[in-house]
Amino acid sequence: MNSSTRVPYSCVILDDDNAMVHILEHYVSLTYKLELKGSFTDPLDATAAFWNFEKIDFLFVDIEMDISGIDVARMLRDKIAYVIFVTGHITYALDAFAEGDRFLVKPVSFEKFLETINSIISRDRNKKLLGKRSKV
Repeated sequence: MNSSTRVPYSCVILDDDNAMVHILEHYVSLTYKLELKGSFTDPLDATAAFWNFEKIDFLFVDIEMDISGIDVARMLRDKIAYVIFVTGHITYALDAFAEGDRFLVKPVSFEKFLETINSIISRDRNKKLLGKRSKV
């Protein structure tokens, strides 16, 4: 199957900063591997919307909101393959790595965004390729 016929990875954006939501939406639109399923500025609206989503591949979530992005990620973890925390507060890095798959510090460049997506996809693909050996 060539890359143009692959189903894109689904993603959701949650950040209480409208400007950051728009930046991430733009980055997703530039990335053929991703398909945006929803963007939210309110953690409660995002959490409620997940009842209508099938499993989401990527959640891009801010940490410091009215409801912690870390708490939102914990609540939704069974419905999300990969959690990428996007925040301006480096002090949250340790907690973010415990609960998520990657951590991006604002401001996020498109290059860093794309590098993060490709790294996760590559790691996942390698894990599947390596797999478990069968007994001969």
